[in-house]
Amino acid sequence: MARDLASLARIARFWGFALCSVFSVGAFYIFLTGAPLVASRTFGLSPAAMGLVLGSITAGFFLGSALSARLSTRAGIPGMVLASRFVACAGLGFGLVAYGLGQMSPVTYFGATIFVGIGNGLTTPSANAGMLSLRPDLAGNAAGLSGAMIVAGGAGLSTLTGLILRPESAAPMLLALLLAACLIGLMAALWLWNTADRTRPAR
Repeated sequence: MARDLASLARIARFWGFALCSVFSVGAFYIFLTGAPLVASRTFGLSPAAMGLVLGSITAGFFLGSALSARLSTRAGIPGMVLASRFVACAGLGFGLVAYGLGQMSPVTYFGATIFVGIGNGLTTPSANAGMLSLRPDLAGNAAGLSGAMIVAGGAGLSTLTGLILRPESAAPMLLALLLAACLIGLMAALWLWNTADRTRPAR
């Protein structure tokens, strides 16, 4: 196992896919940590409405997954991962601009964050396929190591979110944290795109 993990660690593109996955899923953990505070203290939503808000990002993930099944064969793995990260960043950027202009409501705010779920639904299948196809003989190791990184990254980002957010500034700060995580995923996706071998099947 140690030799297999060492071999996997020497594959640079594995780390590109893994980091993209860590910060894509990490944005979901950030949302789950901060959204209840924003929903209750900023917008004064009822518990029932808060449940809808928390479920909205999962609905976005299902939508993104459905779109991924239709688009991935045409876009290829690097293209799909890159486009999905742009989708997430664009939605959050719109939310921050709307907040800065004073045009913020629960629908506008959580309509922006739902793009995190859509982007993750588009990212996850392609990123997983890319990681597992790099070395098929190490697919199990790749799945285990990336899964551990995602859990650890999510725990770290959740803790960081809890330490940073304050009731009086929770709404813009949550959007900023989500955008920061998605931008790191976007940088990893750009690296994957730029280093892709165009002469072989995209992965």
